[in-house]
Amino acid sequence: MHLEKLLQNRKTVVVTLIAAIFVVTGALNLFGWLFLKHMEANLDSELGRRLKSVAGLIARLAESEIFGTKLDAELNDVERYILQTGLDELRDSHQLQAIYLVTPELVTIFSSPPHFKPGETIRYLLEDSLQIQLALQGRSQASPLHVIEGNRFKSAYAPFYNELGKIIGLVIVEASADFFSLLSFYRRGLILGGIVSFVVLLLVALFISWIVMSFVRLQGRLHQNERLAAMGQMAATVAHEIRNPLGIIKNTAEVLKNRYWDDNKPDELLEFIPSEVDRLNRLVNDFLTFARDRQYERQPGNLVSTIARAIEDIRSDMTDSHVQILFKPSVQELNVPHNPDAIRQVILNLVRNAIEAMNGKGKIEVSILPETKWGRKQVKVSVVDNGPGIDGDPEKIFEPFYTTKTSGSGLGLAITRQIIEKHGGKITFQSQPGAGTTVTFYLPV
Repeated sequence: MHLEKLLQNRKTVVVTLIAAIFVVTGALNLFGWLFLKHMEANLDSELGRRLKSVAGLIARLAESEIFGTKLDAELNDVERYILQTGLDELRDSHQLQAIYLVTPELVTIFSSPPHFKPGETIRYLLEDSLQIQLALQGRSQASPLHVIEGNRFKSAYAPFYNELGKIIGLVIVEASADFFSLLSFYRRGLILGGIVSFVVLLLVALFISWIVMSFVRLQGRLHQNERLAAMGQMAATVAHEIRNPLGIIKNTAEVLKNRYWDDNKPDELLEFIPSEVDRLNRLVNDFLTFARDRQYERQPGNLVSTIARAIEDIRSDMTDSHVQILFKPSVQELNVPHNPDAIRQVILNLVRNAIEAMNGKGKIEVSILPETKWGRKQVKVSVVDNGPGIDGDPEKIFEPFYTTKTSGSGLGLAITRQIIEKHGGKITFQSQPGAGTTVTFYLPV
């Protein structure tokens, strides 16, 4: 019971579903984004820590006997070769891009590889002026991530001292950080994946919403069918019991009319009773037809002739009407399996509805057109009127007991749809106020 109530409130279900999709998709993307940011921060911190350690190690070596204590003085070629070789080995062993030994003014002492000549100022390092100042105060520092011409790298600064404990220069190490490009690729993939997942989940939500609405409609139709089944059984019993008294009333009225009718003084009451009995009989027949839900035996036959005979019957009954009925078959013979009596009733219902809608004045066109759709042959039959149109719900117009008229049972179009569906076809309704009405049904060949 609770599930049915929830499903009937379709708006709440759809809104809740879409909101849940937004929350879930947003949460997943936020988690992925924060995870990447956390990983990027950890990798940056770890790389900086490693570079500071390596820079400090090289600075200690610069202060040792390996490099001597003449970094701020002239070195001979042999000492310079030994120092250059030692820096190259350290760069290769620690997988660094570059090692620079510079003065506090960023003037090159040594460069491995030799990108800068001794005495040349490395100006791009001025971007890290804060880190350089802290390093010249005796604390090793790591720079932020640098991006130059698409290349990502990170630097670290470590001071080295002379024998008197005075800072005489800085060791600068640089390492590639191209793996951050991979994180950027993952970030773009995360954004794209978020968009795709949102679209997919939205389609899933729409599909589920469609299922929910279909289920609701199915439940409604099921309950309606249950009610109609009960009403049908009751109506069939009542209709059967009413028919005999109606016959007696009509026969009695005919006897009274024959006995007391005076051509000089006509009495409308004697005409009124039989006409009302006929109207009640039609209502009873409608109830019985709808309640029986019978299967119609279909036989191959000329559908054009069946419809033509039905139209002729309607014309013969239209003694006081000014409605023009045009029958326009595209061919004169269409061999279609059908039940002639049932199809005749369909045409009678549709044309009579059109006549009543036009208040006895207007034009009705009935057309037949064979066609092929999706590789299947079918016949299209249309009943078009130029009346005032119907301001009704197309989804409800074929429901039992739904009517836009002040009189009638509301079963005519329901019976019509029932007959067409029993023939394996379908029926559609189009109407706009002031633009007439078109009812079309299709029968398979």
